[in-house]
Amino acid sequence: MRLASLQHRWLLAWTLIFAGNVLCQSAPDQLQTLFRQGAEQMHAGNAVAAEAAFHRATELDPSFAPAHLDLGLAQLKQGKLLEAIASIKKSIDLDSSSPGAHLFLGIAEYQSNDAENALVDLRQELKQDPKNVQALTWLGIVELNAGHPELASEPLDRAAELAPTDENVLDYCVQAHMAAAKQSYTALYKLNPASWRLHRLNAAIDAQAEDHKGAIQEYQLAIKLAPKEAELYEGMGWEYRKLGQADQAAKTFAEQLRLTPGNPIAMYNLGSAQVDSGQESAALPLLQQVVRIYNHPTGADYYLGRALATAGKDSQAVVAFQRATTLDGEMQWRAWYQLSQVYRRLGKTAEAHAAAMKCEQLKQAALEASAKEAEDWRKLNAVSAAASSNAGRQ
Repeated sequence: MRLASLQHRWLLAWTLIFAGNVLCQSAPDQLQTLFRQGAEQMHAGNAVAAEAAFHRATELDPSFAPAHLDLGLAQLKQGKLLEAIASIKKSIDLDSSSPGAHLFLGIAEYQSNDAENALVDLRQELKQDPKNVQALTWLGIVELNAGHPELASEPLDRAAELAPTDENVLDYCVQAHMAAAKQSYTALYKLNPASWRLHRLNAAIDAQAEDHKGAIQEYQLAIKLAPKEAELYEGMGWEYRKLGQADQAAKTFAEQLRLTPGNPIAMYNLGSAQVDSGQESAALPLLQQVVRIYNHPTGADYYLGRALATAGKDSQAVVAFQRATTLDGEMQWRAWYQLSQVYRRLGKTAEAHAAAMKCEQLKQAALEASAKEAEDWRKLNAVSAAASSNAGRQ
């Protein structure tokens, strides 16, 4: 099982830590030898021999907590859950602050289907070591499998912050958030199967799947149920834009603005869609107002520049496009392109050439980044497919 293999990797790592570092140099030579033998056997994957060595260590010094703890870890690796729980509890009785003891006791209790006590011990471990990634992850795993994904997300998110490159942690984070989302969706459906919010959620799901026509249909159903919800018109308007239907987007954003007059986001949505659909004169006052409200470079400057250029106000368009060149992404290189065209009309050949060169540099960099992202995605899918194929043959 995937969960079991993850558990064993962690157990081995911690066993080696305890065997190598906890034993004091003043301990009898025989005890040191037994600990070394136990660690070597665990490293070799021979938990049976390791258990025998650690068991002899507990007989040699029954009051030595690390011996009982490592004995419990060896037993846990073999699936001897009751014996492991007893050994680890003994180590805690001897030393309540023993690092990792509550973590592994929680794992053993969880494996023995005692989630309630597992949660208690995992939380106790985190009291002693709040940044213990393993304890945070196992707490999330136990909560998730106990049917509490909303409680699992918090410790798993903390674990991900501490170990951002750990694939197992990220995997469980995704599972927890997906399960929590499904739980919320189910609860919403039970409250009101005809809720407009369900249609909005379905629209978001369709949009993520690049099914923009399906998303629009869901928004239309939601609007029939809640015609005064401005956010529905905004969402549908952007789906129209993704389909290249700027005129429909403008009509939809106009309804958003009607419901929320003075909303700069709605004004930007409508004004930019109007520019894209050839209604620059109608867009001009809206975009000018948005630029005044924000008072820092935004996408509104780019669209304002286009509206001004169409109106023959090239000098003002230059100012707007210059502000837009400080943006990031596609709009930045498009602003440089528009700026080169305006400079050319103004007879500023050198400036036009420099702007065109800057546009090409940024556009090429964007294409290369997009190609790399596509290649990385292709490799990820290839690895995933290979893993699935290998799993199917086992």
